[in-house]
Amino acid sequence: MVSSFKLLAGLPPYGAMATAFPSEWGRLGHEGIVAEFNSGRDSWIANFRPGLGGLKVVYPHPNGHDAVVIASGDLWVVNPEQRSAEMLLPAVDMALEVQEPDGWVFSRQGLALARLGPDGLVWHTRRLSWDGFDGVRIEGDEVVGLASSPFGDKWREFRVDLQTGRSFGGAYLESDSERWERIFVS
Repeated sequence: MVSSFKLLAGLPPYGAMATAFPSEWGRLGHEGIVAEFNSGRDSWIANFRPGLGGLKVVYPHPNGHDAVVIASGDLWVVNPEQRSAEMLLPAVDMALEVQEPDGWVFSRQGLALARLGPDGLVWHTRRLSWDGFDGVRIEGDEVVGLASSPFGDKWREFRVDLQTGRSFGGAYLESDSERWERIFVS
């Protein structure tokens, strides 16, 4: 289990080299979003390539072992013991903590939503908005909010079932022409 983790202001001027994610990006000598992981046995530094913009945070993963790093929008799942990371989602600009199961709902650049649970990505909605969300919140067993529409500068209501990821409403096509939707079928 991760004892601690935190974002750093930059690469430390001393100690071992930081582990870069992705690894090929690190060969270029860039400084990105830097995080320190301390397992109680040892500590190490990770240097993440920044995404397109968005959140810069580190959270505990709902599985109780890993960490979630959002590096200027790019969401990485980090295994601190193995010193490895996998990029899961790009362009994350909002996070809502949820329970049952514990985890997060993330906004992908105000276009779609995705839920992360203890076992990984639980669901991903179809595109819901043309250009942003407003008033996104948890209400009971749903995520609700407003989706931007290009027609008449209006907002359209949407609802997403927290357990399955099934979405209703929104301002984008009801079909999933971009094939983003991954829903949980029980």
